[in-house]
Amino acid sequence: MRSNDVLTLKDGIIRIPFLIKGKLIAPPQLDRSQIEKAFSCADSATTYVKFSQAQVVREPVIDRRTMKYTGGYIYQLMPVFTAEDLIEKDFDMLANTLYSLSVNDILKYLDNILAYLCKNRITISRIAGLYGMTSEYPDALLNKWFASMTETLNRKNARQMIDSELSYNGRKGSDFLNGWVKADGDTIFIRAMPTRQLHITAGNVPEVPIISILRAVLTKSAAVIKLPYGAILPGALVALAAYNATPDHPITQNLSLVYWQGGDESIENVLFAPDAFDRVVVWGGPDTIANVQSKTPFTKTISLNPRYGISLIGKEAFSGHLQEAVDRALTDVTAYNQNACVSSLVHYVEGTEEQANEYARCLQQALKRHDDKTPNFTSPEANGQVKRMKRGRYADAKWYLNYKGNDFVSGVMITDEFDILEHPASRLVVVRPVNSLDDALKYVNQNVSAVGVFPEERRLELKDRILARGVSSVLPLGQCEKVFAGMPHDGMMILNQLVDWKVG
Repeated sequence: MRSNDVLTLKDGIIRIPFLIKGKLIAPPQLDRSQIEKAFSCADSATTYVKFSQAQVVREPVIDRRTMKYTGGYIYQLMPVFTAEDLIEKDFDMLANTLYSLSVNDILKYLDNILAYLCKNRITISRIAGLYGMTSEYPDALLNKWFASMTETLNRKNARQMIDSELSYNGRKGSDFLNGWVKADGDTIFIRAMPTRQLHITAGNVPEVPIISILRAVLTKSAAVIKLPYGAILPGALVALAAYNATPDHPITQNLSLVYWQGGDESIENVLFAPDAFDRVVVWGGPDTIANVQSKTPFTKTISLNPRYGISLIGKEAFSGHLQEAVDRALTDVTAYNQNACVSSLVHYVEGTEEQANEYARCLQQALKRHDDKTPNFTSPEANGQVKRMKRGRYADAKWYLNYKGNDFVSGVMITDEFDILEHPASRLVVVRPVNSLDDALKYVNQNVSAVGVFPEERRLELKDRILARGVSSVLPLGQCEKVFAGMPHDGMMILNQLVDWKVG
């Protein structure tokens, strides 16, 4: 397959290949007129059509200068497939090949993938450019993310994840992934056995499909990764790298990277059957999570639920540290334009009404400076939501908003009560004044992923009480986006959940 056949833009169409058990499957050729005719029969909100031999998603093009929709579309043309072809039932083959790989074999596999990516930087740059045409994220963030792929996939981080997340009884995880480890006397041994995995990923941030792929690789899984609408291209890049760098490797031969429209029963009734996979991992919104859980009652399902971040601003900020607190808070607010589960949406400010207003004005100006440096995309839906909030339920709130022309781009609102389901997640901060940070704890629950606290002494004072309410991390304000290899995710060591702990 020639490189100019796939993952290039021609007449508004990007041909996306799928990796299916080591084979790179390209879609058939379709004219733009055929695709547009199919979409013309649907309403304007339709993003997907399926032909007999192909499937297509369309994404609206964003002008990178104005960060507004152009009115045009990019069409991602993909092959169709049969769900049965994704499922592996040859357990002897798995035991003798994929499952018998050593940790060093896994690390060498990642080395080969990285070597391919490093030798093909022009390809990466081209795909990053294509992804940017429809991505709401600023260029600076996208450039940083594509450049950081080498960090995500490097062997040092991979080994740290394995050794940390699969450790047991004082032994590092590599020992248990390599094979049997003596547990009791001379006859009882324990092993972290690989599993067959189905990952349903989300497209709110481009890392998600890559993280899922990495976790499947590190646990030597016979894996199917469903690429998400909004982040198909990053996954397709890995598919291309795996196929070209190590086509005959057992990991590649047991890896499938595909897309289907969520809810397609011809696919999901097969993949969600009780004997199809040993693990199902699902990211996404409440409807997606509930749908998958309802269809996989007899398969161990790991749900990474939609969550959000908050910030707690102690009264100490108003004793000469306000700008420091605001600068730190800005980092947590602007993480992926508030689309990541750790992005801060609500700030509880300890102080008087006047101090809350002072904080809001200062944060508004910090957001404006950030907007000028890193222009924000705000969807028409988010703009409409802000207008409805101002005219409706939150008409009495105090609003400190930044506009470009007539369009909202960022800002702060102050209110006593707020329904998080109404948040537009577009650089809008909800400030809620409290007399004491203790008063904010009644609003903290398991739906909150991360809490950033200022100053540090208040974080140390409150963190156990916050974590007891179901929060996953309590970090210094401004550090909620930071990650490290082997860290827990949603209160779990995910690799530990993805293997079967066997006694033999």
